[in-house]
Amino acid sequence: MPTLQDGQNAIAQGNLQQARLIFEALLQENARNEEAWLGLAEVLTDTEDRRICYDNVLKINKKNQAAKEGLRNLEPQADPLVMALAPQQPEETEDDEASIGGDSTVISERSDFGSASEDEQVTPTAILVALGLALSVVIFAIVGGAFYFLVSTLTGG
Repeated sequence: MPTLQDGQNAIAQGNLQQARLIFEALLQENARNEEAWLGLAEVLTDTEDRRICYDNVLKINKKNQAAKEGLRNLEPQADPLVMALAPQQPEETEDDEASIGGDSTVISERSDFGSASEDEQVTPTAILVALGLALSVVIFAIVGGAFYFLVSTLTGG
């Protein structure tokens, strides 16, 4: 029967398919093997499959830091420029909570950009395109001006 060390050795040798087979065999023998789930997550390429592996580890051991870190690394990273350009949501007050019915349970977090309706809402992509166009106009003007200055200086005009 293969061991965790065999799987780690296969990873070290770059043989990910063999490592996957080893970790799957270990999990067939013991589905509650945290290290085998972590090893399998390391060799899989599909994000959803990796997420399932990390979730299984956390079902076995809620305090497993490697699984928590693995899930955190699977989350898409927010683009700092987009975050800086996105309108900020107003802070929720107690009045807002009372109007909802007093239930302060968070159902889900959404990454809406502002509270405007979809017709009024400007997407971050549109903002970035507008900034890009403005920047290209400025750069074109500066380069064009410098070129004109250089040509007129060289021709004595």
